[in-house]
Amino acid sequence: MAALRSGLGLQAVLTALAALVLLAAPGVPSPPLYVSLAGFAMAGILLASANLSAYLKVFVAVYGIGYLVLAGGKTLAAMSLLPPTLAALLPPAFAATGAVVFGGLVLAISYLKPIRAITLIADPYFASREAPTAEIGPFRFFGNTEGKVGQRLVALSIFITFAQVALQLRLNFWFRDLFNALQEYNADAFWYQLVWIFAPLATVWVVVGMFDTFVDASLHLRWRTWLTRSFYERWLDGGTHYRIPFTGEHADNPDQRIQSDVNLFISQTTTLSIRLLSQAATLVSFMVILWGLSRDFVLPFTDTVVPGFLVWLVVGYALVGTWLTHVIGRPLIGLDFRQEKVEADFRFSLARSRIYSEQIALLRGERAENVRLKSLFHEIIDNYLGIIYRRIKLGSFTLSYSQISVVFPYILAAPSYFLKKITLGQFQQTGDAFSSVQSSLSFFINSYVTIAAYKANTNRLGSFKRAMTLAEAYSAATDGLGHGNASKADVTATGLTLALPDGRTIVTADGLSLTKGAATLLTGPSGSGKSTLFRAIAGIWPFGKGRIDVPAGQSALVLPQRPYIPLGTLRGAVCYPNTTDQFPDAAIREALVAAQLPALADRLDEVDAWDQRLSGGEQQRLAIARAVLAKPEWLFLDESTTALDEASEAGIYRMLRERLPGTTIVSIGHRSTLHAYHERRVDMQATGDGLFSPRELRAVAPAE
Repeated sequence: MAALRSGLGLQAVLTALAALVLLAAPGVPSPPLYVSLAGFAMAGILLASANLSAYLKVFVAVYGIGYLVLAGGKTLAAMSLLPPTLAALLPPAFAATGAVVFGGLVLAISYLKPIRAITLIADPYFASREAPTAEIGPFRFFGNTEGKVGQRLVALSIFITFAQVALQLRLNFWFRDLFNALQEYNADAFWYQLVWIFAPLATVWVVVGMFDTFVDASLHLRWRTWLTRSFYERWLDGGTHYRIPFTGEHADNPDQRIQSDVNLFISQTTTLSIRLLSQAATLVSFMVILWGLSRDFVLPFTDTVVPGFLVWLVVGYALVGTWLTHVIGRPLIGLDFRQEKVEADFRFSLARSRIYSEQIALLRGERAENVRLKSLFHEIIDNYLGIIYRRIKLGSFTLSYSQISVVFPYILAAPSYFLKKITLGQFQQTGDAFSSVQSSLSFFINSYVTIAAYKANTNRLGSFKRAMTLAEAYSAATDGLGHGNASKADVTATGLTLALPDGRTIVTADGLSLTKGAATLLTGPSGSGKSTLFRAIAGIWPFGKGRIDVPAGQSALVLPQRPYIPLGTLRGAVCYPNTTDQFPDAAIREALVAAQLPALADRLDEVDAWDQRLSGGEQQRLAIARAVLAKPEWLFLDESTTALDEASEAGIYRMLRERLPGTTIVSIGHRSTLHAYHERRVDMQATGDGLFSPRELRAVAPAE
């Protein structure tokens, strides 16, 4: 019943009714019986596709419409309700049956594991209920949701492909009629074929081709915009990007996967799926023609009749070629996958060398960087040489295969032509039909390199999605480290144990409380888990058990030892993680002055690589300016002033206490001078077996 209530269910009912009319209407000329019966098969396919992938469902729906248009068009032509010129452009009646075959093929392949891997990535866009992307104008009003716009653009692209195949099919018959006119020296028929058949067909072909390019480009742009946003928003949400390295899933270089792999996936998906549709349509259509031409085929130089011999020959030839292509080309999948990885590793290493150029120069590390980059680039060369050798082997086979297939139909049809059993037009039509069928069956052979790269690319995006899912599961897990808002004022930890990604426990804390309004200094030896405890309180550390509660509705800001400085203007760097429109310029300048950076107060609009332009101490003071702007209820300083001298550090703490009286400061530090700026001190002390536990020490009077 659900299927009947869906869009495809309604379409199935209409298709069945149309097939019934074609079959039973008395005295009305209609297409052959098999076309009418195919309509009932199409109705069944539509009903069975109710739960199909959102992307593949578009194809099935279009095939259903294609059947109605093609079968209805031939019926109208038979009833003389279409102009003769338009009727002459219609493809043969069996094209409607071909649409049904395509729908069945889509339904069948939807159960294949590789296809499911593709649709898991593609479907979220076409099922999206978000408003159409506002900044992209073309086809913006094609639907009330972005998913509907995408579906209708795919449908339009399929219709265009259908039209192109129909034109190609009609041109095959035009070739036959043209060469027959030449053989018969019939000038009138020759010029009629050129002026009244070829000219309209060529004009429509050019217009359809230009529109196809526009539709494909618009679909690609809209799909890429949505999918790229979906990936990077999910990647950045709730610390997922931080947890991915802990998942164990191969998800290296997420920047490449979001920027490059998404773009390639969309391009390859649309190209291969539409090309496959085109080849399937060509195959079915021309195979019918080829069967008709070789229905009573007599083997050359014998009296043996083999019905449809050319069809069997081309199918066998293509199957053997496909199998050999797969055997030769299969290693390309792994090679292409690895090539993406080593290229990304090399690019990432170059970027890190640029980011840390000052440290490299100070350490005179250029030689070590050269050695490392040379090693990484050598991996690129080695892997690419493997790709080249494999492509040479594959290319030598596919080129030989294609060249040999050119002469087959002419060699086989030539005896019949010379015995005057077929006309010159039929001889030419046989060669063209054989070539079209062979080309369609050889789609896998000719596209193997592209398919291999597509498989590798799909695997990369699939592993990235799995890694994000695992990272999100770490955050949502209820049997591990839990977070809540049960605390009324303080930050508390109950039954807390924190572990490393390898499962080794490093911190135990039961009954830890960070008191609201009392500055707390967290001390302890290196490796005792101080920063890990901060990460757990911030909610980004996934490994451990127990519970951490923070007061509901209270903001918190964590400043690490090395702050993140985004690219862009100084204003954006100071306001981060907030946006620049949240603070007036006067407040930003005041925060910079308070953080001992008065020289930067008038440079807010300068665009620079501030993480390289500013010293370590200046970067830490810039992060302090962020806290002055944000005014959080809780401020966690993870050795955030280690690059400052003691006098500057003291000035920063005095300023924070003066400007942020409602903020509770919790610091990690090793300097004894910090004791004077905190009311409480919690020390991470060893408890045995490599574990550390926080213990409160004597209270310290805060500095005035």
